[in-house]
Amino acid sequence: MRKKPRTILLNIMGIIRHSILVLIVGFCCCSFDGQQSATYGGKPAVDKKMDGLLVYGKGFLFNAKEPVGWHGDTDEIARYYHANLVFIPDDQTSRAAHVTIRIRVNHKETTDPSEDMQTDMSGYKEKYPEVRFSDLAVSHPKYKICAKLFYFENDFYEYVVYVDPGADAKMNFSVSMSKNSKPATPEELKTFEAVLESLSWITGDISSQ
Repeated sequence: MRKKPRTILLNIMGIIRHSILVLIVGFCCCSFDGQQSATYGGKPAVDKKMDGLLVYGKGFLFNAKEPVGWHGDTDEIARYYHANLVFIPDDQTSRAAHVTIRIRVNHKETTDPSEDMQTDMSGYKEKYPEVRFSDLAVSHPKYKICAKLFYFENDFYEYVVYVDPGADAKMNFSVSMSKNSKPATPEELKTFEAVLESLSWITGDISSQ
């Protein structure tokens, strides 16, 4: 039996892409019982030695660097986007296009990010045949990743990376950036890649109320 698509990308795209908001939210919340997300909570803490934000929840602690000119949120905005950490740009042009960079911790189903990606691509293509995909040239200095661009021409662009932090971690990451109407600018892509490269799994040996 083919594995059902997970809800990582589908939930996020359903929230953001206004033109099919109702359809996708229903699709995400009702149709699939795939990979469960980790707890959304966790206060960010600045650690000068690590030069980034520490984000924690039940079973995870990770670090990611806040880009210059962007603001990190782990509270109301993060919950809205079904994420653990969301970066919002100060730039008004990016804000007008609803650009966000989101990091989400997920319970691991496989150690192969490309398998996760293919499952989601197949499920999304089946539901929305007009969606297109292209490769995304990004990397992480330590972790295995799979990266793709999901897009609806001249409507919505979603840059998606699935990250496996290693065999010792029981969870993995999805890192994504969305933009309405037009592809991301070189500066937005540079920031997205910098966030991805700064991502560091610290431990799963942590509990949270």
